[in-house]
Amino acid sequence: MAPVNPPSGLVQAAWYETEYWKQNYEEQTGTGRDNIYAHVVAWLDRLSPRRGTVLDVGCGGGRFLSLCRAKGWKVMGVEPSRDAAVHVRRSGLEVHSRAWPVPGIADESVEAVTFINVLDHLPDPFEALREAARVLKPEGLLYIRVPNAPLHAWLKRAFAHVGLEEVAVLHLYGFGRNSFVRLLPRFGFSPLAVRTSPPAQGHAYEHGSDLRAWGYSVLKLADRLFYWTSRLLGLDRLGWGPSLEVLARKIPASTGARP
Repeated sequence: MAPVNPPSGLVQAAWYETEYWKQNYEEQTGTGRDNIYAHVVAWLDRLSPRRGTVLDVGCGGGRFLSLCRAKGWKVMGVEPSRDAAVHVRRSGLEVHSRAWPVPGIADESVEAVTFINVLDHLPDPFEALREAARVLKPEGLLYIRVPNAPLHAWLKRAFAHVGLEEVAVLHLYGFGRNSFVRLLPRFGFSPLAVRTSPPAQGHAYEHGSDLRAWGYSVLKLADRLFYWTSRLLGLDRLGWGPSLEVLARKIPASTGARP
């Protein structure tokens, strides 16, 4: 099964509700992103003064929420796929089976909001950030992981000549490092880090032929080498890698900032 980018426009919500889980079950239940989830939890543990509630928007199969719960956090998920939500509830996790934002979540009621490979899929990411600011407690944490859109736009053009254009990941919106540096303060957030994200440890997709599988394996290895080299040299903060991660803190209202 090849990676599938969701459709845009009026059919998007219906696609996520009924088709997403069928096409992404292996990815969402497998271990390919467990290193990312552990990395995010480590950041939250280090920077949050207390282990309150983590709200994961687009929680998929719930692996990240399960890890948060194991580390002592209370958890809540939001997931538009009905089948994915059923899967998550079987693990005893709380999940809202609908698209974000979710009416009824109280103002300033959670310690952390996460968008892990989700924000660029949303039809209105700006409203999503505004809502995240609303439900976060003062000085609460925001974590975002997205493809690095300027790099992927270049990759799509470059790899189209060798039949590997699918290595580029472009969804409804594209964000680069400067996007977040300029955007987040407008929604009441102070960026703590905007940098290259560590790559996922694996993937759940087949690629149709041995040659294509070999090509993806080489690219995966190159991604890992690039990340660890750039981090060792302190260049990860420049945000040159395939994925970006953002950690920000909600600015307390007393400072005068408004989301």
